[in-house]
Amino acid sequence: WNETRSTQSPSSEFSLGVLVLLAFLMVLLALVTILGNALVILAFITDGSLRHRSNCYFLNLAISDFAVGKPQLWRHLVLLS
Repeated sequence: WNETRSTQSPSSEFSLGVLVLLAFLMVLLALVTILGNALVILAFITDGSLRHRSNCYFLNLAISDFAVGKPQLWRHLVLLS
């Protein structure tokens, strides 16, 4: 188990332009995810015709994706920089 480890950080493998592009795309993905899940939750709350047993599955998916996805996306963005 004699491994040589690099002392460079993973982000130093990319140029500044690539890092900026990746950061922009990650922020855009995070905002679209948050907005989309918030709209699903808001639609379920405000529109009574959506409150069926089958639609509760979609509400549950939106809530869990919102709860898990938001912190994970921001964590990856911080790790990228």
